[in-house]
Amino acid sequence: MSREETTEVTRRHVFALQGLSAKQEEARIVVLAGKLAGDKYAIDEELTFGRGAEADVKIDDNLASRMHARIFQHENGAYVVEDLDSRNGTQVNGMAITRQVLTYGDRIQIGSCLLLFAHHDPMEEQVAHRRKLEAIGRLGTGVAHDFNNLLGAVRSSIDFLNGLPPETKLSDPNVREAFNDIRAAASAATEMTSRLLGFAREVHRSHSEVDLSELCHHVVQLARHTFHRSIRINAKIDRGLTVVGDRGQLHQLLMNLLINARDAMPKGGKLTIRAKKADRRDLEKAPLNPLVAHALITVKDTGIGMDDETRERAFDPFFTTKADQVGAGLGLAAVYEIAKGHNGHITVHSMPNRGSTFQVVFPLASEQSIPPTKPSMPAIPVPQTQLLIMLVDDEDVVRRSAGRVVRQSGHRVIFARSGQEALRIYGETQPRPDLVLMDLNMPGMTGDQAFKELKAMDPQAPVVFVSGYWDGALERELRSMGALGFVQKPYEAATLRDAIVQAMTSQTS
Repeated sequence: MSREETTEVTRRHVFALQGLSAKQEEARIVVLAGKLAGDKYAIDEELTFGRGAEADVKIDDNLASRMHARIFQHENGAYVVEDLDSRNGTQVNGMAITRQVLTYGDRIQIGSCLLLFAHHDPMEEQVAHRRKLEAIGRLGTGVAHDFNNLLGAVRSSIDFLNGLPPETKLSDPNVREAFNDIRAAASAATEMTSRLLGFAREVHRSHSEVDLSELCHHVVQLARHTFHRSIRINAKIDRGLTVVGDRGQLHQLLMNLLINARDAMPKGGKLTIRAKKADRRDLEKAPLNPLVAHALITVKDTGIGMDDETRERAFDPFFTTKADQVGAGLGLAAVYEIAKGHNGHITVHSMPNRGSTFQVVFPLASEQSIPPTKPSMPAIPVPQTQLLIMLVDDEDVVRRSAGRVVRQSGHRVIFARSGQEALRIYGETQPRPDLVLMDLNMPGMTGDQAFKELKAMDPQAPVVFVSGYWDGALERELRSMGALGFVQKPYEAATLRDAIVQAMTSQTS
């Protein structure tokens, strides 16, 4: 047998073995280097890579072609990488290839993006989900406490207003003060809900520039709303700290560090969070490039601290010193993995009864100057014509309250309690409504389903969506189909008025 024949037999043998292995296991791509570092992509039948929008994995790199390469599963189950006649070629383990069978551990180079072909373990998603549920559960008590305080303020203010003599005027100072207290409580509840949704929401992990300073402020505000008042929170956060990473994961990292500090102080104490640009001294003991600028996050508590044995195992998965009902020891393990996945480093210093200090270092994306204050936007001109607006919402109190705002703005309003009813009323109304304000989350026919039916009935149907839960992918899809805007619940009257004006302005421009 010739050398070429031997090589071909060996190749087919490896191909068959790889195919058998691939049939039994799931495969994925992990991005090791480049702007997408840390992202993971499951491989179903095919996964394409390139700079163009049509690629499954978009690589923002001038060295990559629009459709650069693809990985697909052969009919025998093996995974194959194929260069799609790219300008700069595709490499596997440092060798240029046209087409090659992949084995787990292979490294694929596309431009400056380095990919790892790896085995996918479904347990990873389960562990990540459990980490998030643990953190949300540990926030629950504080959230309930704060919401009860806010609801108490609202109810007592309403009871006070109901008890006033009938001749009391709206201009009375006591009336204005009660209204202001209700508004302040509603605003605080809105902010808390927004931050909790941001923490709990499942999002696609993708790396982009993240304002770490702003993210730290968000997490601190959430902690101040949810942690017990016996814990004093001090924060000093420098502005202009920008890193490349996944905002959701970085949010989880910061929140887990603060929750861990809170749990270490069951009788109260002081929690300090500091964010700044790291100096050379901060990087001396970290395995990082001292020539690269880094951000340093320090979280310090005055809690029970850790002995040497506990400190050495602090980042181990499922290691915990807490009771079973408190958690499963996943918080700090998640922090460690997220830091490592963002090319960062984490250390802990702690002594029994002397508290703990966690320090996380991330490479900065760039050294940005503090942006100037943006000038205020000019007022949007309000259309003088009276509009006919249809409000679609399954909640009676929401329809009534929104209807009052619409009428106060000088417009007429008709109501629908469901998607099906909205379709019927829209079809029967002549002339057609000038605008539809559609709740997105309704039982039965959802808002997006009703919108698609409405567009089939009238391609020019003007719709603005209103929702208490934001879904970026769904918003992009509905905007591409002609949705004129999105309003986040709960909203102020001015927000709803502006949305109406902007929707009508976009139709006439």
